[in-house]
Amino acid sequence: MGRPGPSAAGPQAARRPGRGRRPMSTLEAATWLITAAPATPVTPSQVLGLEHLAAERTVFAPAPDGWPSPLPLPAAEASVSALHALGQLPPERRDFRKPAADAYAIPSAPGPVCPPAADSPVRELVLVVDTGLSMFAWAPTVNAFAASACELPLFNDVHLVELRSQSSTSPADLFDRRRLDELGLGRPASPHRQKTVFVLTDAVGAAWKRGLIWRDLRAWAQHHTVAMLHVLPHHDWELSGVHARPHQLRALAPGCPNGALEVAPPGTAPSAARSSLPERDGHRLLIPVLEIRKRWLDQWVRLMTSRLWVHQQALEIPSASAATGLVPSPGSAPDAELTPEQRIGEFRTAASDNAFTLAVLLAAAPLNRHIMQLIAAELLPAASPGDLAAVLTSGLLITAENAAEHSDPYDQVVFDFTPGVRQKLLSLGESVKTRRVVALLDQYLGPHVPAVRGISQRVKNPAAAPLPEITREAPPYLRVECAVLTALSGASTPHREAAEVLRTRIDAYVASTR
Repeated sequence: MGRPGPSAAGPQAARRPGRGRRPMSTLEAATWLITAAPATPVTPSQVLGLEHLAAERTVFAPAPDGWPSPLPLPAAEASVSALHALGQLPPERRDFRKPAADAYAIPSAPGPVCPPAADSPVRELVLVVDTGLSMFAWAPTVNAFAASACELPLFNDVHLVELRSQSSTSPADLFDRRRLDELGLGRPASPHRQKTVFVLTDAVGAAWKRGLIWRDLRAWAQHHTVAMLHVLPHHDWELSGVHARPHQLRALAPGCPNGALEVAPPGTAPSAARSSLPERDGHRLLIPVLEIRKRWLDQWVRLMTSRLWVHQQALEIPSASAATGLVPSPGSAPDAELTPEQRIGEFRTAASDNAFTLAVLLAAAPLNRHIMQLIAAELLPAASPGDLAAVLTSGLLITAENAAEHSDPYDQVVFDFTPGVRQKLLSLGESVKTRRVVALLDQYLGPHVPAVRGISQRVKNPAAAPLPEITREAPPYLRVECAVLTALSGASTPHREAAEVLRTRIDAYVASTR
């Protein structure tokens, strides 16, 4: 850009006779900068929306202070950059980008200050996050994706909605319905508001396998742009409640709702594609299903911003009448009669080596999401979030008594092994690694939980170390210590005796409190 003349920088910037140009004042410099290179205005809703999310809550609680922080999938943060291309507005809305005459005015510049145009498009991102127990393994990845999405200048506001997929028994229990009403999900949006809905899930909760969520997904997809971000790799999707199939899709208009997508079977000429029809019995909606990887989101953005036919993995949502009549397929016979050896044998056959090794290590610890990720990060760094998710969904674990689905504490017991499984897994482990788990617990959990404090010394020299005090919160932790002492008592009489004394004291305390 050439040097601005008097009309651009103002008459006060004219050259003095016989002298060089005088330095511009702060006010003049600010005015020249705005005139020469105006920046896109930021509306108040953008600022307030991002501050609201950052200050009020995160998706999953971060690791406690001083604990090693598990890393997200490397592709999570990079994948968000693909969304920048959504800034291409549909042709019929591009006129909303034309600024008013004084749209770039600033308080320090001369002239009136003009607020953003009332008809400027408002872009909202709604992140529907599955908070089922198995999703705890993916907490760092979900947090990283949400944080990166909040930093995008594309969206005026980013909203979080929790999906309770694990314990819900009816569609009404899946969400905070008041929250959905506030966001207007499932209702037609204003022409000036664009709402994008991403569902982040592993789709293994009961809500997916029983089809409880179809009604809500259907309502959202009729009025908004909806996509599912699957935390599992594509080759593992069949293990979940989402069975996506390949399709060729095309948007009738850029940024259109899912109900306005044209669909053609793979290999069919585009001319043979059927256009989506108004809602009627038998019509099925398609929701693209994506890995959280940049190339997957690039492909989806191409679908949303062009009139090209785009290959997508997509989930077919049954029609309203069909979804109402769905009956879950019969499952396998109840496995309550399985022995611990049988349960472990089935898991060992199906799981990866890292997943099974992780299960053995976790048998030496009281379990919640933070402790599980701590042990994985420190003692088995090669394990992936998928390996931890495999343990969580293995059938070896149960939810501890009084542990809520949304509970995510680091100093409480959330999970336990089914009866007999912990002791059997400990017998398959190495005593050296069991002691390393105990040392981690003492180092990181001991300062917060009195029942764990000093456990390293008690396990190392049970004859010399005093037994811990038994309080109302202690039994879940002390039962784990008792199991560890039993596992290490093969040729050690002190460990065996300490385990028996501790077990007797726990049973006596529990009996006295009933």
